[in-house]
Amino acid sequence: MASTNGPTPTNLALTNGPGLTISHARSLRALPLHLLRTSSWVDQWPVRLDAAELAALLSTLRAGSAAASARLADNAIAHATASTGGIHGQLSSSRPPQNPRDVVAVLHRILTRSRFLKGARSCFPLETALAQMGPLVQTRQPITILTVGFPFKQHDNGLKAAGPWPDLAELGALLRLKELHDAFAAVYPPGLRVVVLNDGGYSRPRGWAEMRRYRRQLRHYAQLLGLDDATRFCDQSCFVARLLGPRGWARREQQRRRFREVITLLAGNPRSLDSATGIDRRLAEELPSALLVSVPSFRDILSSLVYSVPVPARAGVEPRRWACEVLAWPDGFNAPELSPELVSARREVVGWAWQDTVNYLAASLADVAVEVARRFPPHVRLATVASRPGCSGFSYLGGSTLLPWHGTGCLDGRGLLCAEFLVSLDHRNFLPVFCDLIGDDQPLFMVPFARTVFTQGRRRVDPALLAAARLRHR
Repeated sequence: MASTNGPTPTNLALTNGPGLTISHARSLRALPLHLLRTSSWVDQWPVRLDAAELAALLSTLRAGSAAASARLADNAIAHATASTGGIHGQLSSSRPPQNPRDVVAVLHRILTRSRFLKGARSCFPLETALAQMGPLVQTRQPITILTVGFPFKQHDNGLKAAGPWPDLAELGALLRLKELHDAFAAVYPPGLRVVVLNDGGYSRPRGWAEMRRYRRQLRHYAQLLGLDDATRFCDQSCFVARLLGPRGWARREQQRRRFREVITLLAGNPRSLDSATGIDRRLAEELPSALLVSVPSFRDILSSLVYSVPVPARAGVEPRRWACEVLAWPDGFNAPELSPELVSARREVVGWAWQDTVNYLAASLADVAVEVARRFPPHVRLATVASRPGCSGFSYLGGSTLLPWHGTGCLDGRGLLCAEFLVSLDHRNFLPVFCDLIGDDQPLFMVPFARTVFTQGRRRVDPALLAAARLRHR
């Protein structure tokens, strides 16, 4: 992790005119927040999709994904047919493989294509796929794909997203799962059963009303895409509690409280981000290495969460401009020229992130201690944060691999559906696009100003851009 006590080097080009591309930043830390322009949407030209335009956008996205799924299946079967010693007989999309090993080989190739893959293919070799999928294929059962995510929209500091609703980024992520489902079904008719563990509130406290609204809209998106029959959204806490049973869950909670006490004692009062390295050393001395090897470090968690907690407001200052000032160097407390208000806000942000880090790490350690992962039913795990052995790394939207709920959905100048930080989109002169799907309090997505047109008395998204909308292929 780069130090956050000074300017972070960046090779991002700061656009001075209408931008058509996104930054591809993976963290707010990678953006020069102190240089970015922020603006109020009141002073811009908000765009609104009518029902016909929204239907056209969704139809275009669905059609593109359906074609991609068919190509993936055909190409995987063709590759398997051409490989030596793998497939018995000539195969085609109308004659998919039947031998279980051949079926798994084709499914493995689909799953590890660049359209889906995140990280190294070596984390999920064919031998691992055979061990995980083979028994299910032998008995002609659907293959369970399990992923953790879709917790809530990270809008707390106003720099990542404008509000709590899932937007076009989440819709695109579900469409990516639909692509995978359809490609698998073309090769293996029992298909996929997608289990999404919504982890909001599992490791960090969160209001239930907000999470319920977010999940309700996710299910609505799944219905719009035709994915609802194959997808099951589960609250992670309820899912794990059922796996462990009452006694096991009680033991897990006991361990979580114990770890929280230990971490709180060793971490002490909130200090600078760099000081967290010392906390990790003390944890390594206090706790078994087998526990710590499976969880992220205190410093890494803190360095991430500091960009996800609320920023206390300052009267008379535009909220996003103020958040940029606070988070440009979140633990820069000591420079004499800093205003007391800025120092106080930065200390408050680090304090909130410090507390969330304690909670997150305690929950992660408790899961390892009671071996939650070993209780899951047979499945293939999609690793969406960092690829690791035994899991298939999975990228929802490609590009920077920014998770959909960490940013704002947008179409770039070529029509590629991306997730990007709201503050970066603002700086690049993207405009918010509203529609009835989520209402007027938050845009469904954003588009470059240069890809809008003013016609019939209102500003609209360029119809050619809507017609070009698609998911990235890598």
